Amino acid sequence: MIVNGFQIPPSHSPQEVFQDDLSDAYAALGFMRDAGFKLDWLEKKLYEVSERKKNEEAGLKEMEEDLRDLKHKCSDMEALANEEKVSAKTPISFDDVV
Repeated sequence: MIVNGFQIPPSHSPQEVFQDDLSDAYAALGFMRDAGFKLDWLEKKLYEVSERKKNEEAGLKEMEEDLRDLKHKCSDMEALANEEKVSAKTPISFDDVV
């Protein structure tokens, strides 16, 4: 699978790759800071990216739950429609009306 131009092995989800990359970035940031570089701006950007990703994941989870609920409702409506079709095919006799 290719995500944002990167080849991802099938055994890893894009989320796992993102978490691995983010962990690597924080580790590299720590090494650079230990070497004396002032990288507060980079730490802030990494934090913003990770928060944005968390928010996107929360939104995606909510949409998936909504979709599941809608599929369930759709299934219920299909069952109801099928029941109506069956009852509509049942012939009505004069005795049913009287």
